[in-house]
Amino acid sequence: MALSYRCGKLLALNTQRHFHLSLNAYQSLSSKSPALSRIFCCWRTQRQVTQLWTSRTWFRGFRSRKNQVEEPSGIQSEQVSLLRPFLYTFAVCGASFTGAMVLNYENMRRVFQELQSGSKQDAESPFKKRSQKAIGFRDHLNSMWSSLSNGQKLVLGIVAANMGVFLLWRIPSLQSTMLRYFSSAAKHPLPSMTLSSFSHISFLHLFVNMYVLWSFASVGVNMFGMEQFGAFYLSAATFSSLTSIACIRLLRRPMSVSVGASGAIMALIGAVCVRYPNAQLSIAFVGEIFPHSFSADTGMKCLIAFDLLGLVLGWKFLDHAGHLGGMLFGLLYTKYGSKYVWGNREKIMRWWHNIRGKP
Repeated sequence: MALSYRCGKLLALNTQRHFHLSLNAYQSLSSKSPALSRIFCCWRTQRQVTQLWTSRTWFRGFRSRKNQVEEPSGIQSEQVSLLRPFLYTFAVCGASFTGAMVLNYENMRRVFQELQSGSKQDAESPFKKRSQKAIGFRDHLNSMWSSLSNGQKLVLGIVAANMGVFLLWRIPSLQSTMLRYFSSAAKHPLPSMTLSSFSHISFLHLFVNMYVLWSFASVGVNMFGMEQFGAFYLSAATFSSLTSIACIRLLRRPMSVSVGASGAIMALIGAVCVRYPNAQLSIAFVGEIFPHSFSADTGMKCLIAFDLLGLVLGWKFLDHAGHLGGMLFGLLYTKYGSKYVWGNREKIMRWWHNIRGKP
């Protein structure tokens, strides 16, 4: 690990030394050779991407929300406007919940049609499949899938998406694209604010986040329902990226990029803890060695205090602003949003019903 660090630094120093030498030669020859000028510009662009990629500290350790990596010093945080990220976050939240309401209508419509047609399929949930005799491997998988709860099915889909993105990061030819669209930063395209929540810097980072998500997702789905939970997750992920970017802008911190699902997970933890404050929790894996438990309310307050301390002291190991943004979203939505947003979904469902017509 230490050897990798030294090698990375040595590579960066050598690259920088050769770059300055090549720059002097380029300035003297570029006027004589336009082709050389184009080649050098392409090499310089590749060098910037390579230097940024090699500066990513893969060996700094696990970071629960996002891994922060400093971008080239030429980018100044004070030049970044918060208007576009704010409008994008508002659009994602609106589109997510509108889509969830439409999906909720479609699921209810499907159940009604099944009941009306006298189908023998289970009408309790449109996601449950008809039980069949296991004939082959495919039927066995179908049986296993049918035995899962709605929350488990949803979280498995999220886990699969995170694993897919994790594998894409390992393809060298895609790294510049992944860095641009799957890591959140103020200068990156706006969709990166959402897509970064599916990126993880290491397998440990991915494993811990997905383990915590799996632990809380079933409770969250029982609280919100499948459709509302999906909208909640995407909106929380985007909102946490907004708070991270806003913190860098307002506190004039060095520009950085970040990845990880912990913003959405912190929102889920906050929602569960505020709904069930007396539920008993324990730290994963530690409880097997040192039996312990604490109330959900106590755990939530400790997480908030830890991230506030990290934000004030400027700790760079975690994206504390993203954590706090996710927690804030979870608390506010559970207390108010679920009632005033999802509780008024009838208007959207009626509008969609008029478009679809009678079943």
